[in-house]
Amino acid sequence: MTEDRIWADESKEVWIGGLLYLAHRRARSGTNVALAPHGIDLRHLGVLGHLAAAGPVTQRDLIDALQMDKSTMVHVIDDLERLGLAERRAAEGDRRANAIYLTPAGAERLEQAMVAAGGAMRKMLGHMSIDDREHLAELLQSFAGGPG
Repeated sequence: MTEDRIWADESKEVWIGGLLYLAHRRARSGTNVALAPHGIDLRHLGVLGHLAAAGPVTQRDLIDALQMDKSTMVHVIDDLERLGLAERRAAEGDRRANAIYLTPAGAERLEQAMVAAGGAMRKMLGHMSIDDREHLAELLQSFAGGPG
């Protein structure tokens, strides 16, 4: 049987989708356990990381960049403000929009949380060789950046 014939079977694509779902749940759960002592979860970490990389951005930009729905993003930003890790300010040039800023406490918490999250992922991936980890990262990056 040729490779084209094997992948013509739609159940194989569904199987890959199921594995991606299970991998996501495992990674999210393990990372959230590691982040709990820092008072945040993976959603908060994503927002803090994006703010650190991109600087102040609007809520709309965060929603687009992190592919999070609007109500969840509002909840996450509310949490981060309550914790003193981020703050809303009027966006320059558009008083109707809020820009989200990373606070100094947020930058410090992000640094601590990244160490914890990294340790959790190393533990979850510990059974894989370095080459396999790098290959997995390449495949996931290709998949995430692929068409529709």
